[in-house]
Amino acid sequence: RELRAMEKVTTYQHEDEALSEGKLLGGSNKPRITCERRFQEIVKYMYPPSKLTSAYGKQDANGKKEDIPKLVMNRKLQVVMLLCMVVPQLIVWNYLESNPSAYAQVSRWASSFQYWREWMASPLFWMNFACMAIERFCYTIVWVRSKWFKSICKSKFLRSIGTPVDVVVKLFYVNKFFQFGGIFVWYYLSAPFFNIFEVSIFQWVTGLQLLVLGQILNIAIYRAIGKAGVYYGVRLGQPVDYCTGFPFNVFTAHPQYFGSVATAVGAAILMTTPAHERAGIFGVCLSVAIQYVYMGVIEEQC
Repeated sequence: RELRAMEKVTTYQHEDEALSEGKLLGGSNKPRITCERRFQEIVKYMYPPSKLTSAYGKQDANGKKEDIPKLVMNRKLQVVMLLCMVVPQLIVWNYLESNPSAYAQVSRWASSFQYWREWMASPLFWMNFACMAIERFCYTIVWVRSKWFKSICKSKFLRSIGTPVDVVVKLFYVNKFFQFGGIFVWYYLSAPFFNIFEVSIFQWVTGLQLLVLGQILNIAIYRAIGKAGVYYGVRLGQPVDYCTGFPFNVFTAHPQYFGSVATAVGAAILMTTPAHERAGIFGVCLSVAIQYVYMGVIEEQC
């Protein structure tokens, strides 16, 4: 009886401790749970350890889980990059005369989305979307069906190209041909080309900012994880070291994809015209962003 009584007391103590800690998404004694602890619990709930090993460099070539090193954000570099984006915009918006003005152009770009039904009904728009989706389809196969992809890379023709990563590199060039080809055909057939002398100061500043930022991130990715990391070597039998430096310590969520979207939007801002805006040039940018978000979800969840 004494033993059972002690067990009950111990059980009640554990229950009291559990109640004091609260639950993940609610519970009693909420003031005792700090915001930082709740955030950590939500992250663990959304991304358990089994899912945290699916991205670049988080597992070895044999699929064995590795300890994930702590990623420390470089706050100084984040502030510098933020200032490089914000300060030129403040100058353009408040001190430089742009014709049309920055406010007028942003309003015009935003109002172009009222023609989204025309975009959706345009065969050219969907042709361009399909050309861009070829790359997403190929990379989805490589990521999700990596064992099958490695098996077909053993064929005589593909083996002559090199390793599976080398095959993915060749696919990259083929995919870019369709991607840029589709965008060029859409731009050429939708409206006349832009006149470089009609590009406003706001367009030059904003477009070049996004282009430079996008290319910095893309180049940094190659320097950080190399060809094997960029072209899914972690899935194809080539080890990739986990990177905690730049650009991951500034942009943690797929900096390469963010850079690609920034490059596309920057080019669109520089080359846009009222006719292209009505035809859906920013709808094309949105479709680019959607496809990169899709690929990021595939890499995190599959």
